[in-house]
Amino acid sequence: MTDVSFDHHSPEYARNWREINAELRDRCPVAHTDAHDGYWVVSRYADVAGVVRDDETFSSYYELPDGSHHATTIPVSPMRQVPIEMDPPEFFAYRKLLTSRFSPAEAKKWEPFVREATAHCIDSIIESGQGDLVLDIASPVPAIFTMALLGLPLDGWQAFSEVTHSLIHAAPDTPEYLTAMTNLLTILGQVTEVVAQRRAEPTDDLISYLVQAEVDGQTLPDDRLMEIITLVIFGGVDTTGSLIGNAMEWLYHHPEKRDLLRSDPDLLPKAIEEFLRYFSPVAGLARTATRSCTVGDQKIDAGERVFVSWSSANFDPEAFDDPDELVLDRFPNKHQAFGLGIHRCLGSHFARSEARIVIEEILRRMPDYVVGDAEPYPSIGVVNGFIKLPITFTPGARVGSSLPL
Repeated sequence: MTDVSFDHHSPEYARNWREINAELRDRCPVAHTDAHDGYWVVSRYADVAGVVRDDETFSSYYELPDGSHHATTIPVSPMRQVPIEMDPPEFFAYRKLLTSRFSPAEAKKWEPFVREATAHCIDSIIESGQGDLVLDIASPVPAIFTMALLGLPLDGWQAFSEVTHSLIHAAPDTPEYLTAMTNLLTILGQVTEVVAQRRAEPTDDLISYLVQAEVDGQTLPDDRLMEIITLVIFGGVDTTGSLIGNAMEWLYHHPEKRDLLRSDPDLLPKAIEEFLRYFSPVAGLARTATRSCTVGDQKIDAGERVFVSWSSANFDPEAFDDPDELVLDRFPNKHQAFGLGIHRCLGSHFARSEARIVIEEILRRMPDYVVGDAEPYPSIGVVNGFIKLPITFTPGARVGSSLPL
């Protein structure tokens, strides 16, 4: 039997995703669901790896007869994100264009800024002894960093953070979602203005780099620039914030592990890899079959959609010993939280660096934090995180930040 009742956007999946994924791996590792006009769900580590590494058979931007496209989300997002929603050979030119700006060396260069942003956010609540770990720290820090990376005015970080956070968790057609979409259009309008300014007077930020870059001897048009910028925004803000939120919530419930990481921050790099595996901030992405093929023992026809589940692959006992246990020093840890193949997450070095710095600073400055009534996302079809994560802690002193926030 291959037909299952499955929807990665459903509240049931958000509540029980580990159990549902385990059942799929055991009983129907390549399953078909009628949700969202029908798609296949691939849940085992080896099968997921096989799909995402076969770019000829599985497209990230598949053109339909009417000229529309299937891309990397189910259902399809109205905003294209480049280069993740491109196929070779076009993909390679854009990936090459961006690689130097997202390297380990770049992540290292930005670490002092991330520490300053983290200090500012912790300072905003440290004297009160209470706040929200997600709304006050985990979501704002990646937002502030992303704005600085792009070259956007930092004084607009609060609206930027709120919009990206709301669009991830709010259900479509709700007042919160519609308000967030309106605010997003305002922000993208501001981004367009910055693009025009950088064309006239480039600086050293990412937007300046992009407006001067060339592909096939041509500078990039504004619509392509916005597709790249959209990926930078949505690929790097709430995903990293959700990783931090999940890690801090888990550490609260495991105080001995919290104390261990606080006393020895050198353990954080391996711990973050395990947090990535265990929480899989991005549940999965989609591909479209370009031809008839077989995944596992299942035949898939050309044009059919395929959802590759990172979150399920990361718990496959064929790939990990004791996958249901969070082991802070797990090694090796070949998780798929950043994807695999040519589309592996471009911003992974930034995400690791931000998470390490933010977690280290929270543990250092608020070591006795207590989590209140956490409010998880009602849907984790895009990102697995928390809407709110209220905390209390022993008040401390501000340290100050030089950032113009």
